[in-house]
Amino acid sequence: SFCTLLNYQYTTEKMSSLTGAEQVVKTLNEGGVKVMFANPGTTEMAIVEALDTVGEMKAVLGLHENVVTGAADGYGRMTGKPAATLLHLGVGLTNGLANLHNARRAGSPIINIVGEMSTWHRKADPLLAMDIEGLSGSVSKRVLTINSRSDVADQCNEALSASAGIQSGASRISTLIVPQNVAAEKASVSPEAQSPTGGYGIPEGSAFTTSLQADKAIGDNTSSQTVASAITALNEGSKCCLFIGGKGLWAPSLEIAGAISSATGATLMCENAFPRIDRGGNLPAVHRLAYFPNDAQKELQKFNTVIFIGARVPVAMFGYDDMISELVDYNKQSIIEFNTHDVPGALKHLAGELKVDISPSQAKKAKLPNRPKGKLNPSKLCSSIAVSQPEGTILIDESLTSGGSYWQASQACPQFSHLTLTGGAIGQGPPLATGAAIAFPDRRVINFQADGSGLYTAQALWTQAREKVCPVTYYSLGPIGVFGGFEAVCFDLGYRSILPHPFCNLCPLWTQIVCVIVCQPRAGSAGGPRPPVE
Repeated sequence: SFCTLLNYQYTTEKMSSLTGAEQVVKTLNEGGVKVMFANPGTTEMAIVEALDTVGEMKAVLGLHENVVTGAADGYGRMTGKPAATLLHLGVGLTNGLANLHNARRAGSPIINIVGEMSTWHRKADPLLAMDIEGLSGSVSKRVLTINSRSDVADQCNEALSASAGIQSGASRISTLIVPQNVAAEKASVSPEAQSPTGGYGIPEGSAFTTSLQADKAIGDNTSSQTVASAITALNEGSKCCLFIGGKGLWAPSLEIAGAISSATGATLMCENAFPRIDRGGNLPAVHRLAYFPNDAQKELQKFNTVIFIGARVPVAMFGYDDMISELVDYNKQSIIEFNTHDVPGALKHLAGELKVDISPSQAKKAKLPNRPKGKLNPSKLCSSIAVSQPEGTILIDESLTSGGSYWQASQACPQFSHLTLTGGAIGQGPPLATGAAIAFPDRRVINFQADGSGLYTAQALWTQAREKVCPVTYYSLGPIGVFGGFEAVCFDLGYRSILPHPFCNLCPLWTQIVCVIVCQPRAGSAGGPRPPVE
């Protein structure tokens, strides 16, 4: 079985040459890829074996490809480094595209390895043959088909390089298509040979590895005029919005953004569907853009100038009648965009030009809500999670309609990381929690999960149990007939609680997973509350 293959400790004599598969694993590992989330098939068996012969790269098995790709997204969002995925042909890639779309919108670095038919077998048009390059192109910044064993190292390094830098809203996904015969073929390459690259497969001393200093231009496409315009606008104070995304929302850079906001009076804002933001503790409060376009437009139209750093200009999720696509008004507002992948560098540069003190400060502390009592409703559910989560929590938020008040309820929590659904493709929460927990096994991971979308990728629970990472998962079930008529909530994260309904049959390893099922009563239901079963 694939489970056995991934765990099997393959032993062999010291290699005098590497197979194509071994070169793929070795090159990616040297480029900083330390985890591979895998759902392999026949055409990928050489790469499965290479994970053992080369070593040093952790293999994590997923029962569905959308779990694999979503977990790689979660890992990338938390570490800033790429994970690899291993997918079986075009059909496996297709199964994982929804969460690759979310990862593209999040700007997460991922290296997909997709198996392909042997080069000599493609012309026969076997049943599983598909246009893998076409499918990959919908989410990937770079798609590379390795048709020769001699090209493996170079194309792996090219994939790593493409996943390194990012412009606002750009993809950091690279896809390597590896034919079965190329993966199995050997070449005279010493296993001790080192790739002449730094981390991410980029030559040492390149532009990407050199941090931008405050006295240098910010990025290749951000002009000095852009910087000057931003400084002028920030000095207007309350009429200016500093709209931050990417790593600008991670703790060190967010503190700088908060210092700029405090010094100038500019409003600090982020996307509604942000990849990750560090919140709570002494970090500055950030205004989250409203979801509905009318509300978002009203919020943004308060400002004469909106400065975007690490975030794309927001547009409406759907094309509503009598609504424009863009949520800013280019005719009435000044829109300044920093076209740079170095968001922390851009913020430091602005702070330096403004002569802002960026030393850590004590932000005003909001007050945590009281521990809720009485009949459960969505607001009390959000408050119960907020008052219970420990410092360092990673909160995966695919709560959708049930989680509307969580943002406000969690303002005063101990410092934590908050991740959301970035591309609108539901079924992201459980895989994202899996990847985040593997990236930081010492941090508490909470998956605040809507019921229907949770069923899209419930196979992630199996991977969590197998890897013993065990996030706490809150499934919020709506008033649906088969689930309705009872309610329960767990207020203590150390308490293990599930309810007897169909969710309990999804995984036989519940003893290894803390899963809280929260059911809202049906309208007109005569059933009363039922206590949780320990």
